[in-house]
Amino acid sequence: MSATIPYDVSRSREVGTELVIAAAQRGDVDATTELFTRHKQRVARQILRMTGDPTSVEDLLQEVFVAAFSALSGFRQDAQFETWLHTIATNKVRNWWDAQRRREARERNAASPAPRESASPEDHALATEHLARFYAALGALPDKLREAFTARAIEHLSLQEASALLGVPVSTVSYRTRRAEELLCVALELPPPSGRTEGG
Repeated sequence: MSATIPYDVSRSREVGTELVIAAAQRGDVDATTELFTRHKQRVARQILRMTGDPTSVEDLLQEVFVAAFSALSGFRQDAQFETWLHTIATNKVRNWWDAQRRREARERNAASPAPRESASPEDHALATEHLARFYAALGALPDKLREAFTARAIEHLSLQEASALLGVPVSTVSYRTRRAEELLCVALELPPPSGRTEGG
């Protein structure tokens, strides 16, 4: 019989996050599983909002938690676990966007692909095309602008929440979000954001 008291998953919802993390840091598999269960849906939603690609969510989700659990021993309990996970996911999505841009560059250098056939209704196809154009433009933004825009406009975080997650002042989040909006409007051939001009 083990000399240590095992982590009781049946009581997991009654146990504070700090205790679950501490158990996971000691190598408790049940506690590690519980952390994944508690946070996987939120991280998956973050990844989907940042990439717009449902087919990549599962792989990126696994990458995020593999990285998180590999580094868990160095996690400080005075930090917010959700913020820590958000940062790891953001870095994984950055890598994903970099890989996407490299892949697209290779495809542009190759022979032009044949037009895709679509059995979807025209309006669905048009909406899909618009969404694809939006995420292509979003992916072309500098990382810092894309992450600020995603936090504010897609994840609908407040300036204060986005500031805490991104680790920059509120004014910086605000500026980066506005700049991202301006660049997206140019890329998508849309009017400038309401109430703003090219120089404003």
